Amino acid sequence: MEGGINIRNISIKCGNCNTYQTLSGYSRREGWNVYTYECENDICDPAVTRTLVEVPVDLDEFANRDPEWRGGGRHGEDLSGGPGGPETGG
Repeated sequence: MEGGINIRNISIKCGNCNTYQTLSGYSRREGWNVYTYECENDICDPAVTRTLVEVPVDLDEFANRDPEWRGGGRHGEDLSGGPGGPETGG
C-alpha cells in the first residue's frame, strides 16, 4: 500500500507529563480506525490526557495487514466487544 499510514511508526507524546503514550485501545467506526493512547504513569488522569488517533481505513497499513484484528487493551485485554468492534455490539 503506497502512501499508507502505519500507526506503529507514529509516536504520541503527552502534553501534560511530556512522556510517550502507549497504544491502549482500538475501535472502528464508519470509514475510520480509531487508536487510543494513554500515559502509563501515576501523573496523568487518562480521562483528561487520553489521545485518539483516527486513521482512514483505506490508508491504515497496520489494521489492513490483519483485517480480523479487533485490537487489545492495556496488558492484552480485548476491548473490542466482538468481531465488529464495540460500536456493533459484537
